[in-house]
Amino acid sequence: MKMALNGNRTWGDSLMQRVKAFALILGVVSASIAAAQDVSKVPQVALLEAFAEFEETRKSDPQAAFEIADKILAEAEDPDLRLVFGRAALNAGDGARARAYLEPLVVQLERTDPRLTEVLDLLVAAFDLLGLEEEALQHALAAYDTAEARLGAENPALLARLDALEPRAEKLQPDLLPLIAQLRDAIPTEPPAPGTVRAEGDPTAVEVWYGTNRVATGSKDPAQFYGTELGALRVGTLTVTIPPGHLAGLIERPEGWFFTDHLDPDKHVVLAGLQELTRDAFAEGCCGEQDRLLFVHGYNVSFHDGALRAAQLAFDLEFPGQAMYYSWPSKSSLYGYLSDSNNVVPSRPAMEAFLEMATRGNGKLHIIAHSMGNRYTLEALETFLLRNPDRRIGQLILAAPDVDRAEFQARFGGIRDKADGVTLYASRHDLALQVSRRVNGGYRLGDANGDVVRLAGLDTVDASQIEADSLGHSYFGDAPQLLGDILGVVRLGWAPRERCGVAERESGEGGNVWEVRPDGCPVEQIRTAGDLIRTYGGDALKEARRRFDKAPGDRMDFWLGVLDVMEARLGE
Repeated sequence: MKMALNGNRTWGDSLMQRVKAFALILGVVSASIAAAQDVSKVPQVALLEAFAEFEETRKSDPQAAFEIADKILAEAEDPDLRLVFGRAALNAGDGARARAYLEPLVVQLERTDPRLTEVLDLLVAAFDLLGLEEEALQHALAAYDTAEARLGAENPALLARLDALEPRAEKLQPDLLPLIAQLRDAIPTEPPAPGTVRAEGDPTAVEVWYGTNRVATGSKDPAQFYGTELGALRVGTLTVTIPPGHLAGLIERPEGWFFTDHLDPDKHVVLAGLQELTRDAFAEGCCGEQDRLLFVHGYNVSFHDGALRAAQLAFDLEFPGQAMYYSWPSKSSLYGYLSDSNNVVPSRPAMEAFLEMATRGNGKLHIIAHSMGNRYTLEALETFLLRNPDRRIGQLILAAPDVDRAEFQARFGGIRDKADGVTLYASRHDLALQVSRRVNGGYRLGDANGDVVRLAGLDTVDASQIEADSLGHSYFGDAPQLLGDILGVVRLGWAPRERCGVAERESGEGGNVWEVRPDGCPVEQIRTAGDLIRTYGGDALKEARRRFDKAPGDRMDFWLGVLDVMEARLGE
């Protein structure tokens, strides 16, 4: 058993010893999951065991690991598995095997899927190993095409691809050089400055200050910049564009990936750019007088996908400060749960260093952690606060946390005393956490079945009435009602009794339990109410009623909702 700084259990105990138990449990629960979702999304018993064995073997005995990989692919066809195996083959210098793993994905993945660009880049490396220069050039051209379709023809990240293409073309197809020059001339040397204010009719660029302890891949493509391996802390800024007409809670993507030939910033959320910074430059730029909102992603999430969610949350909440994001080295695969769990303690020093920068200055750091990201957050936060007793955080949001209940209860006090508030969102319908409960041998904090956690200083919110994805696990960022409640917490600092999106269910000395109202206040109305209260103070309700009286017919319902929010907040 690994030990924390203070001698207690860590937030992320090793699970590798329990691979067989995990596999057996998934087999047991698959029948109940089948009633609510597609069973194909749950790894089969033998495949889960085999993937864990592959991960343990690939560095010490690559050939034995590839024999395991071949057996896995004989049973299951999964793009993320092929990517993992293809990367491993290239790291072992086996270009032929990498080609065999990766080539099927060229026809399986859609043009704007970031994974296709990575597949093509990896195939270029494989062909280089095999001495197949013509094939390498053709796949480098195809990789450029997919990156351009995703990023837009004027994105500066494409310059590195043109730099790599030019010598290949000069050697093998010189007639391509004028086209390469033309493509280069179309790319501005200075990218547009990001903004934080909503634009009318144009995509809005949201700047996010990030930290990660993923290893950099060497690619300049923002979707491929970081991989899945554990590394040292790296920091920087990234830009995500949000389309006009964006719906709160939604990350707009091409439907099914294949109904469009390219990502359109006017319709889709796009990771448009990324720039690494030194730690000093990062700390100076991110963390001064303004408040900050930090998002920490969960299991099976890539750096790219977590970045989109971080920007979407900050945008939907209209957070009046800096958007921030921390990405720990998830394997970005459904089969990587065990590896993701085992990186909690090794990631702690990097995340502590990030928290040290993020809590500087007079602005408050608010944190939203999701799923397994709560283990990483709580592990690092606990030790950081012990080492830095003068630091505090603002609001801490624990969304569907995959954390042991009993362990959290035993260690909650040290974090509670250093936070302005701690809010737990849990659900009875979170199938992912029900599986985790049986894997880990105890109820998870985000599972509202059994006796939901009640602690003094913890606002427990039962979100079971909210519709969610098929696993019931991503409700925190998808449901407008819940976004509205989170806005009331992190942007406005309202207590549960002041928020119209929740209703009290239980009260007692141990703490209160609240339920999310399925007809709760939409996020837009809460934003408006908060702005009026901040601007008009004691006359805010009077001003809202004046605006309701003057509202046209199609806006009366909106202003009625604003009045509901304000009356709940002001107790009238």
